[in-house]
Amino acid sequence: MWLKRIDLKNFKRFNSFQAQFSPAINVVKGPFNEIGKSTLLEGIVVALFHNPKSTAKGLNDYVSWGSTTKQFRISLEFEDKGNKYLLEKDFDKGTARLICDNTREEFDTFRKISEKVAELLGTNSDTLFLCSSCIRQSQVSEISSGKKEISESLEEIVSGGKEGILASQAMKKLDDKISEMRKGLDRPAKSDGSLKSLKRQLENCLREYTGIESEVSKVEAKKIERVEVNKQLAEAKEQYENAKALLDKNKQRRDIEASINDLKHKCNDVEELLDGINELMTKLERAEEVLRSIEGLENEQQVSEFRKGLDAIQNRRRDIEKDLAQREEELAGARENLDRRKAVRFLGSGKGIATAIIILTAGIIGALVGPFYLLGLIILGAALLAITMLWARTAFIRDKTNISGIDKRIKEMKEALGKLGEEEKGLLAKAKCSTVVDFDKKEKDFKFWLKEKRSLEAQLKGMLRGKAIEDFQKQKREIARDLAVEEMKLTDDLKATALSSEEYIELERRVQRLAAKQNGLEKQEMECEITIKQARFNIEDQIKLEEERDRLREELKHEESRVKIYELASEFISQARTEVLSSTGEALEKEIQRYLAVFTNDKYKQVRVNKGALEFWVYSDEKGDWAKPEELSGGVIDEFYLAFRLALAELIFGDKKPPLILDDPFVNFDSVRLANTLNFFKTLASDYQIIIFTLGDLYDKVADNVILLGEKERPL
Repeated sequence: MWLKRIDLKNFKRFNSFQAQFSPAINVVKGPFNEIGKSTLLEGIVVALFHNPKSTAKGLNDYVSWGSTTKQFRISLEFEDKGNKYLLEKDFDKGTARLICDNTREEFDTFRKISEKVAELLGTNSDTLFLCSSCIRQSQVSEISSGKKEISESLEEIVSGGKEGILASQAMKKLDDKISEMRKGLDRPAKSDGSLKSLKRQLENCLREYTGIESEVSKVEAKKIERVEVNKQLAEAKEQYENAKALLDKNKQRRDIEASINDLKHKCNDVEELLDGINELMTKLERAEEVLRSIEGLENEQQVSEFRKGLDAIQNRRRDIEKDLAQREEELAGARENLDRRKAVRFLGSGKGIATAIIILTAGIIGALVGPFYLLGLIILGAALLAITMLWARTAFIRDKTNISGIDKRIKEMKEALGKLGEEEKGLLAKAKCSTVVDFDKKEKDFKFWLKEKRSLEAQLKGMLRGKAIEDFQKQKREIARDLAVEEMKLTDDLKATALSSEEYIELERRVQRLAAKQNGLEKQEMECEITIKQARFNIEDQIKLEEERDRLREELKHEESRVKIYELASEFISQARTEVLSSTGEALEKEIQRYLAVFTNDKYKQVRVNKGALEFWVYSDEKGDWAKPEELSGGVIDEFYLAFRLALAELIFGDKKPPLILDDPFVNFDSVRLANTLNFFKTLASDYQIIIFTLGDLYDKVADNVILLGEKERPL
């Protein structure tokens, strides 16, 4: 079996931690102490052995230091003989499950999971695991806490050379020897040949008497019990019937009162609905009356057309008045320009034009002829002045024509304003209004009451819900009739049984208790009847067997010598057990010697074991005598107990091959022995998964996988 992956949630220093392992040698290391090596080791042990439903105080020590949750969760993946498993334990919810990916087999109780782990790992005892496969630096030689588990496990094994057999097979050999001894008991003694027959008869008699005595006592007790049960049952029935009758009347009364209250509520609801409908209808009639009273405005479309017409007139009037003001302002400006140009209009005559042309010609000639140059310029200026006067005359005529056009346009606009006034009066007359302000007021009132009418109609439609008011009046009459019927059901007899809510609840509970009591007594009575009816024996049968028992006992008193045979059998079993333990001790010595020779570079290779007390001696060439491991150097102590634990794992677990977890147990090894040990573990990794916890880089060279705490694990 080898671990593949572990996931810790809220476990001690880890809020969330994952690590993956290889099937060979794994090195878990951190740069300093308290980085989490011990926490990870404890997580593996807890995952394999601890019950998530346990209430042990020690489990609280594993809860993450900064976690706000109550407990922790662990997930462990491992593989055994090609089968992949997932083990999940939630110590907060108290749940656990083990799933095999290959077979889809699933276990969801701790007992079944523990049995399956024992089948795969070789044990379900964390103590035995910690004393063998799990070796901590400070506890290499600490095995006292697991002596009981180690002894019990070793007693199940008898060494047969390289192959081992289970203790059950050894016990079969003992059973065969005891069977042979019992065959000897069948041979009759000379003084009395009926010993075994008497013993068998007495045993049968005692067995039969015990059964008859128990059954007769039971039957007699049941007869007495039946009488008492019948009495109690009669009382319980009477009390139950009285209480049940009172409860039924109260239930009937409460149902009737509830129905009456419900009908009253329904009646009130219908009355309120009818009142609301009548009120809305009254308001609706008032709104329609007001709308009818507004003269000239008959419907919404007509009012809209009036408004559109008046608005159009107002818009056209506004445009014309604006244009009229502009034209009048333009006319005033034109007349002012005309007055300024009257002074020069004579230049615009025919004589003036001819004179201007002659002067302009003379000026041009004079300017071109040298002697007359100055005179020519004077004449040219006079000519330009004459031309300017001529242009002014032309503008005067144009302005006069423009004024005439503006006067005509102003007249037309005033006529249009008059027509708009007449059109507006016509519309207002149709609406029976004297002014636009009067129409605005009428329109506002009309729209208000029209909106009020529509709102009331919508409310009325919602209340009626597609029904006529007569339907609600009919419903009210039917409810009143049903109410009268229910009130007649509430008789004085029912009223007299009235109970308060507290009394009613207590009566219900009492009826339930009496019903349960009655059922229990009836069941008890039936059991008594069945027991009495099915009884195979009576008091006379018991008396006869008592006489037979006394006779056989008297005869058996003469056969006391048979006791010695049982003493011999006990002595033989004890001797056989001693032989078994001795054989196991030899196998353990052999395995320890094999490992110790490797670890000490063949310096120490003779070991002696007192299996019963788990005491050990190592032969020291330096002392020339046997010595306890604790009497040797610190390195030899660790090397011996490491060999002992590996030997335990080899003997106890056999072919199960649990992972070997080593918490830096080689600190006291010198360089030569450490090198031999690591080379040996490299070979051992072909059979076992090995996980070494350490602070340094010493074991990286033999590692197949390195897990750096605080970082993601990385393979070498």
